[in-house]
Amino acid sequence: MRVLAKYLPQFHRVRENDEWWGDGFTEWTAVKKAEKLFEGHNQPRIPQGQNYYDLLEKETMLWQASLMEKYKVDGMCMYHYWFRDGRRILEKPAENLRKWTDINMPYCFCWANETWARTWSRFSGANAWSDIYEHKKQATGNGILLEQAYGAEAQWVEHFAYLQPFFEDERYIKVDGKPLFLVYKAADIPCLPEMLACWRKLAAAKGLGGIYVVGAACNKSARQCVDATLETQPAAEIGKAAGAGRHDKNGVRVLEYDDIWTSLLAMEVRDGAYLEGFSGFDDTPRRGTRGTVAVHAAPEKFAGYLTELMAKSAAHGRDILFLNAWNEWGEGMYLEPDECFGEKYLEAIPFAKENYKNHISKYVPDSGKKEKDVETALERDRHYLNLLDEWMRLRENGFLVSEWLQCAGYTKIAVYGYGICGKHLCRELQGSGVEVAYLVDRNAAALQTGYRTYLPSDELPEADLMVVTATYEYGGIYSDLADKGTVKIISLESILREVKFAYAR
Repeated sequence: MRVLAKYLPQFHRVRENDEWWGDGFTEWTAVKKAEKLFEGHNQPRIPQGQNYYDLLEKETMLWQASLMEKYKVDGMCMYHYWFRDGRRILEKPAENLRKWTDINMPYCFCWANETWARTWSRFSGANAWSDIYEHKKQATGNGILLEQAYGAEAQWVEHFAYLQPFFEDERYIKVDGKPLFLVYKAADIPCLPEMLACWRKLAAAKGLGGIYVVGAACNKSARQCVDATLETQPAAEIGKAAGAGRHDKNGVRVLEYDDIWTSLLAMEVRDGAYLEGFSGFDDTPRRGTRGTVAVHAAPEKFAGYLTELMAKSAAHGRDILFLNAWNEWGEGMYLEPDECFGEKYLEAIPFAKENYKNHISKYVPDSGKKEKDVETALERDRHYLNLLDEWMRLRENGFLVSEWLQCAGYTKIAVYGYGICGKHLCRELQGSGVEVAYLVDRNAAALQTGYRTYLPSDELPEADLMVVTATYEYGGIYSDLADKGTVKIISLESILREVKFAYAR
């Protein structure tokens, strides 16, 4: 069982952090200033020997690599930040590691594909990083600090060109001979099928054998185009574990560590999923009294739970386990030694590796088909409800899909899918200057629409663009259309995202 630990590169000074949060801001700033907010609250957390390191110093990574080897941590899964037009931040630690070839630190990347924004920004779903360190509280501008946008093929090629030298590093972690690459919020990338098709083609041409993509926070479309999935923990289970173990102390949301782990170990595992464990959780250094704390965490408990999670992972045919995290000190998720527990959390890893095989039998999965079908139906309904909500809010503010299509030069389009979203799109386009040339639908024979209608298996006429409104299954639909030679394909979700950014700006 290989253990890969999530790795935060926020422990060095950068110009942007100085500007946004104050001179000299790093993750250590929040960690040092953390306060004990209720009785028994384990704050502030102090690294062993007060080792408030700088990730730009080679000695720091040499020290981390020695701990990895000692405690059988097989690799670091480093957060990678890539924003609109190739904007990067916190990239220097990984770039230095690539140059420091004498450091034995196997690694891979997890693309943290979130927009960074201030807490008062009207852009939903962004990462606000450090609520309590916003020294510019006035709500001027749109509040967006770094915009996460995905562009088109030229931008995907540029992104891959940056990643390629890392993928070629002998220390870069491979699965099935391909470089391992995680996407933090796969469902947030409407163009994921096109992007990954582009990257896989480039990877094959460069002799890399392809690219092995693991998507976290996936919807069905994303699951159809990634190689495997991951549920990020403890975030995925915190809501489920609230129950009787939840209570508030001075406004802080408090959860029982054992409740979260119990929920995690009991969760249904999708086919092709990797599992992730966590050492602890306390984001009050970043969020203050708006934070959440998992209380009564202890290294002895972690060792036992980790053993069980390794067994469950093995029972589902996986030989890699992710851990959150190596050094998320600002969220209380770290394996690095501290003044309270020393190296005890690290000691749990070799313990679990030595003992998990004795527990595999209890986690061998049964079919559970009925439950999975219900779960899929609920997920699909949530997906379309959220999509329609986003669409209606944009329309209410005067931002129209029809205008975006016209501005992009598309006047004759095909619509794939004549469900609720397809019908609304066709109605919006009536009289707009954008013609719906024809529809594609699996139930084409039963439709009475007034439009020419085709089955997906038919030869399809030319159009300026194919807009897929069946966005929940976009990954599979894109693959089928691309195999047929259809060139210009976009999901309605991608269009709404572009319209949303125009509105936010």
